[in-house]
Amino acid sequence: MDDIDRRIIAALTDDARISATDLAAMLPMSLSATAERLRRLHASGVISRTTVEIDPVAVNRSIQAFVDVRLVHDADLEAVEAGLRAQVSVINAVHLTGPFDMQLRVAARDVAELNELLQALKDDLGAAETNTRLVLNTVEGFPRPVAV
Repeated sequence: MDDIDRRIIAALTDDARISATDLAAMLPMSLSATAERLRRLHASGVISRTTVEIDPVAVNRSIQAFVDVRLVHDADLEAVEAGLRAQVSVINAVHLTGPFDMQLRVAARDVAELNELLQALKDDLGAAETNTRLVLNTVEGFPRPVAV
């Protein structure tokens, strides 16, 4: 990865919908050379996907929380993960070291939906314990992409 690759990634980070033509003009490189760089960045896995950022409040999901989950000893991890994917309010899930096994990022419509998720975690998905923290606000500039 060189400076041109980093500039391409920076431009895509700012605007994932930028056209290859506009990207080529920014570098400056030919359109074909820019398209080849983009293809290589995708093929190598440096760029794994292009996505959009959605404002949770704008789509009526204003209750955001982090939920730490400690699973029962014999939990079926594949079933837990499948169950989490079926919960529309869970927007991110990671496995952790430490006293909790997982941390979920949740965007719920209201407290009732958050409560339903917490109950489903315990009743259906093998959570022995949960710890929930409500998000008050997000620090400007975060989340941010991985530095390159």
